[in-house]
Amino acid sequence: MGRSGDINVLIIGSDRIASYKIGIEQPLRHLENNGKCSFSVRSENEVHLARLAAADVVIFFRTVSTEAYKYLEIAREMGKKTVYVIDDHFMAMSPATDMGRYYHDPAKRETYVKFLKNVHIVKVASNFFARHLEKHFNPNKVISFPGSVDFAALSGLEKARDHEDKIVIGYEGGRKRAAFDPVIKALRGILRKYGDRIRIEFFGYVPDGLEGKPQVSFVPHDSDYKNFLKRLYRSKWDIGLAPLENTLLHDCKTNNKFREYSACRIPSIYSRSPAYEEWVKNKENGLLASGTRDDWFEAMVEMIERPELRKSMMDNAEKTAKENFSVDTCAHRWRTLIFEA
Repeated sequence: MGRSGDINVLIIGSDRIASYKIGIEQPLRHLENNGKCSFSVRSENEVHLARLAAADVVIFFRTVSTEAYKYLEIAREMGKKTVYVIDDHFMAMSPATDMGRYYHDPAKRETYVKFLKNVHIVKVASNFFARHLEKHFNPNKVISFPGSVDFAALSGLEKARDHEDKIVIGYEGGRKRAAFDPVIKALRGILRKYGDRIRIEFFGYVPDGLEGKPQVSFVPHDSDYKNFLKRLYRSKWDIGLAPLENTLLHDCKTNNKFREYSACRIPSIYSRSPAYEEWVKNKENGLLASGTRDDWFEAMVEMIERPELRKSMMDNAEKTAKENFSVDTCAHRWRTLIFEA
């Protein structure tokens, strides 16, 4: 154990990735502030054996490098608890993409499988991903729970909705060309049907075919997560969009959009995907849409025409988020399901 009996944690991986901030750093910082753990982050090139020896738990975050795997072998020989934290199924990535080519390199594929099979705990953020790994890779133990939302960062912010009787539809996130194909067609239909009553805002990515339209605005991605979350909360969105492709890679994704939209009181439409179906109760805390233009169009029309539905979903979604995704809840899961298990 570390100082004063707390759990000493070494994280090997990058601390620059958003999923590290919301999935690991926020809950572990909460535990550290409450005297339950101490932690540090090192790249695989910065690990010293003395630091490894001092740790009670060694977390390997999103790495598939042979150098990092060597530290797994050493950590196990030292009797340390080892955890592999991943939020993507690397082997499900398309080898036609730059990232897919990286992970499909034979040495990296082999190291990925060795991590899955030889750590004490594999930590993922969706139950679908957990079941898939259990079925196909037979790891020692898989634990699944989602990341956290820092509700303290939203405390005291105003949620303005006075925007000249316009309905604002929004999306935040990265490029999702295939997932957006039916959504773009649906949005074009919405603009034809409602005209200037609609405004569409994109944070981070604007799909081809909508860029430059008078009712469409675009704001670049903000890499500072707290600033991004505050901007999302202050947005005047009446409807959020969360399309996702129907592939194994995307089926294994976590519920980022549902966590963020719900915490920011944005009633939203989500793809019928394992990432969202686990959490979205249709017409209670969100709407689910299949991968067709008509389904997305009809879901948007229903949201536009039924302000009372938007209000009830907004309230229920925020309640779901506060009950399941707070930093305190996520920290408790780390402590009880991983550190003390």
